This record gives sequence, C-alpha cells and structure tokens, in this order.
Amino acid sequence: MKTFSALKADLYKQLSSSIRQAWVTQKEPIAAPGRSILKAASVLYEMGLRKDQASLLKRRVKLPVPVISIGNLSVGGTGKTPLTIWMCEFLLEIGFHPAVLTRGYGRKENSSGRIPVGDNERLWQRFGDEPVMMSEYLPSTPVWVGRDRAVCGRAALAGGDVDVLVLDDGFQHLGLDRVLDMVLLDSRNPFGNGLTLPAGPLREPLWRLERADVFVLTHGDESAAGQLLKKSLESLWPAIPSFACNHRLRGLRLERGGPLFDLGELRGRKAVAFAGIAAPESFFDSLQKAGIEVCRALDFPDHHEFATEDLLHILKSANSQGAGLIVTTAKDFARLPHFFKDLVAVAEAGMDFGPDGDEFRRFLALKLRKHSGY
Repeated sequence: MKTFSALKADLYKQLSSSIRQAWVTQKEPIAAPGRSILKAASVLYEMGLRKDQASLLKRRVKLPVPVISIGNLSVGGTGKTPLTIWMCEFLLEIGFHPAVLTRGYGRKENSSGRIPVGDNERLWQRFGDEPVMMSEYLPSTPVWVGRDRAVCGRAALAGGDVDVLVLDDGFQHLGLDRVLDMVLLDSRNPFGNGLTLPAGPLREPLWRLERADVFVLTHGDESAAGQLLKKSLESLWPAIPSFACNHRLRGLRLERGGPLFDLGELRGRKAVAFAGIAAPESFFDSLQKAGIEVCRALDFPDHHEFATEDLLHILKSANSQGAGLIVTTAKDFARLPHFFKDLVAVAEAGMDFGPDGDEFRRFLALKLRKHSGY
C-alpha cells in the first residue's frame, strides 16, 4: 500500500501532467467550458501583469554596477540555475567579482539576506533549494535572497568586493535596471500552446521577447528543433543574437566533499535515481545516456520536501533492485537531511555551449566591459 506522501505526490503529478498536456498540445484534455474559463483568466492575468510592470518601471532602480538578468518566458525548468552558476564562473574567470540576487522560490520560511557559509540542513527551508545549491557551487560568490532585489543588490555592494550582479529569474522583475537581459528557451518546446497563464505556460505574451538582449537555446543542438527555433527567432528579432547549449553531466560525486568521478568509470553500474525537479525525465535520460543502468526512476513534485517515508521508499527500491548506487540531482541533494546525504551520489551537471561557446563568451565580455569601464 502506498504511503500518504506517495499518494499526494501521485495526485500532484497527475494534475501537473494534465495541465502540461493542455499547455503543450493542441488536443487539450480540458473540456471546452474549462478552456474558455482558462482563456478568460489569461486575459485578466495579462491585464494585471501590464499594471504591475508599469508600476515597477516607474520606480525602477539603477545600481552603480552592471546587472545581468537570467530569465525565461515560460514556467518550468529551462535551466536558469545552471546558467546562473555558469555565468558566475565565467565572470570570475575574466576578473569580475559577482554576487547573485534571487527571490528564493520554494523556501519554507520567509528568510532573506545573504546565505551563510556552513553546513546547515535547514538552509534550504530558509532560503530555497536552488539558492543553497548555487551557494555550494560558488563558495566565493555571495548569494543574496529576497523579494526586493534592489535592496539585496545594495546590501551585496555594501558587504564586499562586488562589481557585477547576476539577477536569477529576472526577466519579469522590471524593478531593477540591467545591462543585459538573457532569456532561456527550451528548443524542444519553447512556447507551449502560445497562451499566458493559466491557459498556457507563458508568463508574458510572446511579443515581450523584444525586451531580450540575447537568447540562450537549451537542448539547442540535440535535434533539428534547435536550428528551427534559431531561424524563427532571427526572422522575428534579427537584432537579438541567439546561442545554443545543452546540459551535460560532468560526473558523479559519491560522497559529500569527495572527488568527482568520471561517468565512464561508473558505466554499467545499476542505480536507483530520484528527483523532485520540473523535468525529471531529462535527468533520468542523461544518466542512461552516460551508461548508468537506471533500474528504477522515482520522480517527486518540484521543490518536494522529503519525508521519512519517502527516504525509506528510496532505500527499499534500491535494495529490491540490487542497485549499488542511489543518484539524485544537486538541487534535490540540498533538500535532503544530513544522515541521508551520505547514502546518495550527486549527479553534477553543467552548461555546454559547444560550437557557440567562444562566440558567446566574446559577446558577454564585450557587453560587460562596455558597461563596467574594464
């Protein structure tokens, strides 16, 4: 018999699946009256959005250092957090000293401020799993959490040697001026059914992409879809460059603070994989492509708080399958209790820009130096 937590997770997944299907297909599984209600709600949503953004623009704040915004147009996982980490690593490489500003979506408490350095398993509940993950990947980069990113930006500048700010999930946050608006689009399904929330996945109407300075196309070189999207964007907004990238697994870390193992060394190993992220299928597929035999894939709702019964279910699954590895994502790892972290391997992913890499780096460096005086 399934646990209560598992039943809740199943219900959430069924509802999410139904909504996603309505968003991304023309054959919507919602009856006509329901579709009409959703579309009417989308009209009201857009009216409220226009009013809110107009208010934000009137009191927009300009900080004394360059601000880089990383965001998207649709809900769901397009890879903003991995790109934020990549961007900070790149900035450090070329001599800048970044800080990250993020809202801290998914946090259980209303904490704000700089994420403290230290191994505290309650940090994700206070600040959110993605900000904690970023702070762990970027130990020399301060990560600030709060609804008012301008306040956090001023605090970051006052608190240390910071000369550039990276605004996580910032495309719709118009209250803070920026020198660069980067918009991520998933090449496999960039716009869903083309409708705004709640009838579709778009946070803003499609034409609002005109505000972007650069497009980053995730899953951009894995199929013809990436090239097709790139051509469409070039025809609609010829002045906005686009660069393709993919998420690649860099390796597995079998213990906290341990070495990063090359995936080739783990080829053929049996594993139970679990994830509570927006698109867990991509994670499971990446493990399979790396040669790891995923004998059981367990998916949970995004930002899921793992209960004891969930952890027991994971352990029992590994035992019944004879799996020598239990693997999860870095984002899920941040939400695990300490005692369980020692039993789990972390799959570390990174951004791979492939053939577009050098040109993308040159574009970013020129843009930054133009606005920073370097």
